[in-house]
Amino acid sequence: MFEFYKNWFEFFFLALVVIGILIALSSPSAVISYIVIFLSGIFAGRLIYERKNKIQFPYFMIIAGFVIGYLIGIYYGSRRVVIALFVIGAILSYKLYDKKILRDIKY
Repeated sequence: MFEFYKNWFEFFFLALVVIGILIALSSPSAVISYIVIFLSGIFAGRLIYERKNKIQFPYFMIIAGFVIGYLIGIYYGSRRVVIALFVIGAILSYKLYDKKILRDIKY
């Protein structure tokens, strides 16, 4: 029997692997793939910033699940560029939220 409250981490990891594959397969060009992964990095940076004083490991693994799925499904573009753009987007977003340049509605 599946107990969601115990297995939420594994569920979301696999769900985001599948979503990452589907999004990567639907990207018609390398430029679109790069834009999508950069924006995903920005969202990941925001999530990491939001969780900076709380438990983080499951969220890092769920984010990694999306990136792994995206790397599996990418057809156009370089995998190294995809990883670099994701990391740059995440770091940039985290730093912008940390310096209060970007703000969330609840902050």
